[in-house]
Amino acid sequence: MTIYLKLTLIIVLIIGMMRAKAGMGVSLLLASLLTGFLFFKETADIPAVFFKSSFSYTTIKTVLIVYGVLLLSYVMKERHVDRMMGGLTQLFSSMKYAMIVPPVLIGLLPMPGGAMLPAAIIDSIGTPLGLTPEKKTYVNYWFRHIWEYFWPLYPGLILTASILQIPIRGIMLRQFYLTAVAFLIGMILIFNVKGGEKSGREKNARAGLYALLRSVLPIIAIIVLIAATPLPEEAVVLGVTVVYVAFNGMKAKDKALSFVKSFSADSMLLIFGVMVFKDFLLYSKALDGMASSISAGGASRYVLLAGMPFVLGFLTGINQAYVGIGLPAVIPFILAGGSVDYLSLTLIYASGFAGVLLSSVHLCLSLTREYYGADWGKVYRMLIPSVIPIFILPLILEIFLKK
Repeated sequence: MTIYLKLTLIIVLIIGMMRAKAGMGVSLLLASLLTGFLFFKETADIPAVFFKSSFSYTTIKTVLIVYGVLLLSYVMKERHVDRMMGGLTQLFSSMKYAMIVPPVLIGLLPMPGGAMLPAAIIDSIGTPLGLTPEKKTYVNYWFRHIWEYFWPLYPGLILTASILQIPIRGIMLRQFYLTAVAFLIGMILIFNVKGGEKSGREKNARAGLYALLRSVLPIIAIIVLIAATPLPEEAVVLGVTVVYVAFNGMKAKDKALSFVKSFSADSMLLIFGVMVFKDFLLYSKALDGMASSISAGGASRYVLLAGMPFVLGFLTGINQAYVGIGLPAVIPFILAGGSVDYLSLTLIYASGFAGVLLSSVHLCLSLTREYYGADWGKVYRMLIPSVIPIFILPLILEIFLKK
């Protein structure tokens, strides 16, 4: 059985479980088991990899971060959503434009499940505007990820520069236009939202900015501490959250209850499933085999530069996978003639991230969809048309600017 057929069976299983309304966490755990049976040389490796993945630092770190985010989101929704909305109202003439600020701000913070931080705020703003769960999911998810094409804190960009041994600044300058394109794509939905105009309150930008900054102070603290200190991400998120809970003026009983009420067993199982599935794929070497077979088979240049990164991103839901696995296979194309071919590099990065954005394994997408109770099919009806320009534009530039 070929690598491609095996991977297809795994994807079919995940899609089938999703259509059957099974939990995403359970679906991914079953897909992990199938991956082990199809790819592992020894079936005894299945429990070994499962145990190693379950108790790995990365898995535990991700669980801690997402729990901290859920707790912070819960307490902020209980205490400061009104203040934030008041600040946004003072700054913007329409709440539909104010709605994009929280996810755009959080997008500057590379963190697993980071889309959950502004989820409660989007919910509070979006409900009066009549946004469906699917539109709330789209707004929160899409604007959270517009920075990933050039923002230097994202691991995918850092890894790309390291593999090619080139300055990250060069990548940033040439891929910034994709962030602008992504922003404009997202704004199409915002423009079509009806209502949200500010009622008779007098606009006061200074007061609005002050109220907004006060309400998002914990988020700003997390961004600054992660960016400017060597502290582990999980320590920063949990530390800031616990301090915020301790000093936010809630009653002692409510503080204690917030630690329980913010916990989501479904979210924890989803994280667990994502991390285990990723590790099973990586241990199986299936993706490496796919990359090698495409490269060795003399495949078309565009299959290598666009198709392979997309598949790697779609299967894993993380940038580091399509960069770390796919990029080394195409280095001869990128560094041909002793100079960097940034057109090809951008095509690889954008194609891979297009796959990540559409991946049900992507933690931000799965968690956000679950939070709002959105329908997968309806979410994808908005996501797929939005991702197509991100995929096609670098391909067009690659084809026509090299003639």
